[in-house]
Amino acid sequence: MANQIWNGGGMLCNINFIPQPVFEVKTIIDVTNLGFQAAMEGPVKGLIKKVKHKIGNPIGIYVVYTSGNDFAFSSGSTSPIGAGGVIIEDFRIKDGIPKFTLFGSIALSNRALNAPFTFAHEAGHVLLTELDKQPFNNIFKFNAIDPTGPFINPVTGKSDIAHSNLVGNLMAPVLSNIIPTIDPLQLQKARMSRIFQNAIIK
Repeated sequence: MANQIWNGGGMLCNINFIPQPVFEVKTIIDVTNLGFQAAMEGPVKGLIKKVKHKIGNPIGIYVVYTSGNDFAFSSGSTSPIGAGGVIIEDFRIKDGIPKFTLFGSIALSNRALNAPFTFAHEAGHVLLTELDKQPFNNIFKFNAIDPTGPFINPVTGKSDIAHSNLVGNLMAPVLSNIIPTIDPLQLQKARMSRIFQNAIIK
């Protein structure tokens, strides 16, 4: 489904996800009582780093299948069923320019396995993550910023830079069962992701 969406526009898209071997581990990550941010920065990140180091650190998007139907969510909104982000390694400043290695990280709950577009959506968060070149207190941040956003919550008025404000778009906060659309601006930015450079910039 991810390939159908991300490569559905011919030469303009040209983004393909190639499945790799599945590793079964004894570690169980139950996200029922774990928020997606805590999960991604804690056990999910730890497990991905352990596996990728074991297989030689190939650059790509690593997916962890967790236990539990939903991630914990305290605001009373819809509980997330997936999360996408990045793992940054070997970050340093060389000649005034930030250098780093970027890996994609995705965590999917049990319920995400029955939602056909979840991986494609979470992969979007990975591919749309960018480095904020203006550090705050000498700390560089990485943010998933959707070029068709920000999404404005019609109820609360809150702004969400990681999601699209286009109806029916793949990167909308909530996806329907209808094949979502993808915007040329999203494709253009995604194709510039460090993931596709497939090399450590030294």
